[in-house]
Amino acid sequence: MSVHLFGIRHHGPGCARSLAAALRALAPDCILVEGPPEADALARFAGRADMVPPVALLLYAPAEPQRAVFYPFAEFSPEWQALCYAAEHDVALRFCDLPQAQRFALRTACERTEEAKDDLNAHLHADPLRWLARAAGYGDTETWWDHLAEQRGDSLGLFAAIAEMMTALRNEAGPPADDLEAKREAWMRLTIRQAVKEGRERIAVVCGAWHVPALALMPSAKSD
Repeated sequence: MSVHLFGIRHHGPGCARSLAAALRALAPDCILVEGPPEADALARFAGRADMVPPVALLLYAPAEPQRAVFYPFAEFSPEWQALCYAAEHDVALRFCDLPQAQRFALRTACERTEEAKDDLNAHLHADPLRWLARAAGYGDTETWWDHLAEQRGDSLGLFAAIAEMMTALRNEAGPPADDLEAKREAWMRLTIRQAVKEGRERIAVVCGAWHVPALALMPSAKSD
């Protein structure tokens, strides 16, 4: 059994290209994608010839339809490449983020209590990569990441480098600034454990690069 973490940038064309190559090289028997578990039954539609991106998932609370969220996919979205690979090769795929049903409820509770946050810590986690971009001599995160990741043509090597970088950054940044991020990562780990329990041999986890270090070292299941 092996778990492979692919830290991506959402809608990153270079990440999408590298992920497609990495999946072909790994040939996983299970793919976990950062996204809403409520949409698991819809993942297979990515393999339909008439399902042409850009497309999007829409989730909303029926009792409060103003609480809604879109998950857009383009051809250059790494998540879309994962969905298409799974459909083409008949590989089990499920979304592994905290269900939106719970996230809607958490947002509602937060709005009612108006919890205060540490402004400095929240600012750091809002754009943690800006520190690396500045250290590398770039004026903005977008240009730095584009040169670092999106213009590269390798596959597994890219994700190993991203994991090393994010681990160093998170060691400096400390734990997530808000409780929601901690809950999301705990849920992702629970989903990975479930795939391992099912006896999957090669598990590919496609998630935002920031989450990779939190999924690489598993705390106890009880703590999650």
